[in-house]
Amino acid sequence: MDWTRVPVVVGGGQLTNRDEDPASAPDPFSLMEAAARAAAADTGAAKPQAVLAGLTHLFMVHSLSLRHGDPAPELARRIGAAGAEARCSGMGGSIPQWLVNRAAELVAAGGQPRVLIAGAEALATRRRARKQGVELHWPSSDGWPDTWPPLEPDLGVHPVERAHGLEQATTMYALVESAVAHGAGHDPVTHRAAMGDLMARFNAVAVANPVSWFPTRRDASEIMTVTPDNRMIYFPYPKYVNAVMDVDMGAAIIVTDAATARSWGLAADDVAYLAGWADAHDLWYLSERPVLERSPALAECARRALGPAGVTMDEVEGLDLYACFPSSVEVARDSFGIAVDDPRPLTLTGGLPYHGGPGSNYVTHSIANTLRWLRAGHGQHALVHGNGYYLTKHSVGLYSRRAPDEAPRPPDGLQEYVDGMAEALVVEPKVESGTTGTIVAYTVPFHREHGPQAGIGLVDVGGRRTVALADEALTAALVESDGVGARVTLAGSEEGNTMRGA
Repeated sequence: MDWTRVPVVVGGGQLTNRDEDPASAPDPFSLMEAAARAAAADTGAAKPQAVLAGLTHLFMVHSLSLRHGDPAPELARRIGAAGAEARCSGMGGSIPQWLVNRAAELVAAGGQPRVLIAGAEALATRRRARKQGVELHWPSSDGWPDTWPPLEPDLGVHPVERAHGLEQATTMYALVESAVAHGAGHDPVTHRAAMGDLMARFNAVAVANPVSWFPTRRDASEIMTVTPDNRMIYFPYPKYVNAVMDVDMGAAIIVTDAATARSWGLAADDVAYLAGWADAHDLWYLSERPVLERSPALAECARRALGPAGVTMDEVEGLDLYACFPSSVEVARDSFGIAVDDPRPLTLTGGLPYHGGPGSNYVTHSIANTLRWLRAGHGQHALVHGNGYYLTKHSVGLYSRRAPDEAPRPPDGLQEYVDGMAEALVVEPKVESGTTGTIVAYTVPFHREHGPQAGIGLVDVGGRRTVALADEALTAALVESDGVGARVTLAGSEEGNTMRGA
């Protein structure tokens, strides 16, 4: 075995800022620096600063909190990693695992890299400062960093989706939720209970996680019962199942090769072996996808990550599925072939509504928790899933406590294979009035004071797709019963498409 080609995670650091005074709260650079130093200390190396000084690469996760044009080199300077190649990532919840996968490729190539992946958000402090009129004297500069991969200009939203109000993450995932419920054969009451049971499991993990932003225990009933404090946001999602990005959190991990880890004095079970990994994206726009409640790209990512390692999904004892909203968990769970009543943990972190969702950096926390979980002997294998945009970009990593029998290698031709399976549907911007169609997914936005607003439906029209806003009668029906499969009559105008019951 050539241990210089076996990628391992050797350290993880996490922290949460509890200082509510924006004048004294740490900036994102300070959070990242503290997380990086904690990750270096977590390696167990005799000289943690020497670990940071010897970094060959620093991959910084994109931060919404920063207003700095060249942030990655600045972080490298702060932690004393002058020789590291420093790059700032693009956006999306898949990014931290994607960066780990790139680090694993560097290891597989035999270069013996020492890679820090770090990120942080301080959006809660920014919000408090804005509310209190406090000026934040944080490091800043002009411009926007060149990102790797480059930022996608449309952020995964089709123009027709955007024109009809399908733009916010809550809207998109709530739309998918209706397809998940229909596929499971659930009426709204049954599915509300299923969502509550699922998210209560995530909440319980978050409560036991000392880093969590919201360590408040809530059972399934409280999570799904609509109250003034838990108002409906987009049907069927009340507030307590929505990702919360206004947090102050930092996390970092260090990836290298097994031979280097041993030279630092780490034992074989002090590390998490990256036994397999994969990245792929589904059809870019949600409205183009023939099926919304499954992810072909994610299913193939799992197969490519697990297969070469000789591990089956049944042998994975722990999972950390990306949990911005219930549908992100359900689609991943079902695409992986995991039963609804499977007792294995689906999160080692707690989910973005309860642990907190620090922008693109949540999965860095997931990987740090996975390392800790494996070190504690809870299982031999754990799978981490990162999800970017609207169940669009997927990254998967298989982490093992057991050393592999041979050095893992990157999967070949994965995206090309996924693209070959994909058949994008045409999305019509404007339909002819009087056209009939069938709802394939929907959601209903709720105003804080005025209740339900016009429902938004993804509609099949003769094998093509469009998006339309429901009239008052149809909107009321959509929150009372399963509207997927309902026949509707459409009208088109320059202002957008509308629909009513056929």
